[in-house]
Amino acid sequence: MPFRTLTSFVITTLLIVALGFGAAQEPIRVGVIGPFTGGFAAFGGYLEEGVRMALDELGNEIAGRPVELYVEDSRGDVEEFVTRVRALHERDNVHVIVGPVLGSEGMAVVDWARDSGVPVIVAYSAPEDVTMRQRTHSVVRSSWTGAQPMFPFGEYIAEELGFRNVVVVGQDYSFPHNQAGGFIRGFCAAGGEEVQRIWHPVGVDDFSSILATLPRDVDAALYVGGGADVITFVRQWHDFGLDQVMPLLGGSNIPDTTVLPELGDDALGMLSAMQYAEGLETERFVAWREAYEERYGRIPAATAEHAYTGLMMAARAAEAVDGNVEDRDAFIEALRTLEVTDAPRGNFTLDAYGNPVQTIYIREVRPREDGQLVNVPIAAIENVSQFGPYVGDPEAYMALPPDSSDYPPGVCADIELP
Repeated sequence: MPFRTLTSFVITTLLIVALGFGAAQEPIRVGVIGPFTGGFAAFGGYLEEGVRMALDELGNEIAGRPVELYVEDSRGDVEEFVTRVRALHERDNVHVIVGPVLGSEGMAVVDWARDSGVPVIVAYSAPEDVTMRQRTHSVVRSSWTGAQPMFPFGEYIAEELGFRNVVVVGQDYSFPHNQAGGFIRGFCAAGGEEVQRIWHPVGVDDFSSILATLPRDVDAALYVGGGADVITFVRQWHDFGLDQVMPLLGGSNIPDTTVLPELGDDALGMLSAMQYAEGLETERFVAWREAYEERYGRIPAATAEHAYTGLMMAARAAEAVDGNVEDRDAFIEALRTLEVTDAPRGNFTLDAYGNPVQTIYIREVRPREDGQLVNVPIAAIENVSQFGPYVGDPEAYMALPPDSSDYPPGVCADIELP
């Protein structure tokens, strides 16, 4: 080989090696977006805590590359959310986003991700159409849909408790509608007869008119919703003496970690269902919970675990493509085909639509040794799909109208189930 050609070959080889080394050290940029100010700031706090805990466990490195974290505050406002998520993409050039946590933001991120193509791991936001009717390939979940835990909860209430008639009371918007819809389908599939529904606007100070006229000829009441209304409703439920008349069941967010200290003994014994239970006693979860409490000084909420798991999903997918997250198609494919073994709550896989197929825990509120109230699993239903009784025919489920204030029907004989 001539000297000039040899020299050229050596220089070119050294340049390629140098460039490859530099690329290997280029940071992986992770965006985190949620409400860090405003009325939903607690969700944002847990979101960021979960992500940072996972990063610390990984040594702030994924697939041999350092990680840079970019955190944006949506302020709980959809327009602000869109502005901030665009900044993560256009200004910060993030490779993946963990979040959001609010329902309206979940639907907004699907529309945005459809155009941008940026991979998004939805950490808590629960509208089912994020991974159903309006799904897009770059969006997956580390979390749930609103109806998903309520399918097996309805079955449990009908099969194990023998209840046949239930009245639902809840906030009049999409998430409680979806929770009620999941409960109704599971309840009716397991032999229930009727579920009545009473809806109220968000932000009620006085439930007396609802409680005074609540049907007494039912086996139980189920409250679905969240926030301050939960505290007001449960307290007034006990003030009216209804705890002596029938059991009060909870939607997934009713006995939430952030609400239980306010509810106190009024929450004891309440049953609910979710893919997360802070009273879970598996070896993996106990180790994670204790590390979280030592680090942050509080019991971890579901949002924290889902955010932690979301970051771990991003890490494992990046490792599967040897750190080449710039190959977006390969990275997204790795995300969608993961077998998730890093989730403290338990292992899961994603269905063809990007939502976890996971264990749902039937939970009861109990005090732990230090007196703090937690949700303790009393039953575990494995491999629960976001499609509930329609798991064998997802297209049939998605052809149905979305759950609403009066759909599905409350009379079980009027519901067509597969």
